[in-house]
Amino acid sequence: MSRRVEIVTPGEEICVIEEFLPVDGAYDDGKGKVRSIYVGAPEYDIGNHVVKVRKITNRPRLPLANDIVFALVTDVKDTVSTCKIFEIENYGRLSVPFTGILHITQVSTMYVKSLYDVVRNGDIIRAWVLNNNTPYLLSIKGREYGVIRALCSQCLTPLLLKGFTLYCPRCKKEEKRKVSFKYYIRMR
Repeated sequence: MSRRVEIVTPGEEICVIEEFLPVDGAYDDGKGKVRSIYVGAPEYDIGNHVVKVRKITNRPRLPLANDIVFALVTDVKDTVSTCKIFEIENYGRLSVPFTGILHITQVSTMYVKSLYDVVRNGDIIRAWVLNNNTPYLLSIKGREYGVIRALCSQCLTPLLLKGFTLYCPRCKKEEKRKVSFKYYIRMR
């Protein structure tokens, strides 16, 4: 009896033809060996004496329109901010961060003079995706979207939510942001 493997690659021997007949994802190489067509996991049906290979796809999950994402703000200008999307809500962390763009028109339904009043470098935001391709356009309109974690711009201490403003317990300074009602650290 041949060895049993958990993951096989195309052309790799799975078993011998006397043990199992090949079905989906497997083939007889004409020399008495059953080999894999895919990268996958072999599944042996002992009752029917057949083996198939369940294909394993290792494609990363990409953000799609209307997904809720978490992103790190990496650059802020007056009207546009660049972000690194690192997680999709309910799907987990991404293997590679994707670039997101937050435009001033997508932060509030009211007039905003500058993005510096809304987000700062190093902030983590909860946003929703507006399109299906890179760079992903983000929006933080709505109470549940916005900054969920921020650092003091002077001493880099995590800011606490005190009412509707962010407060640095170290500098005793208040900072302005567009805060999500899901902000991470609240003052007691």
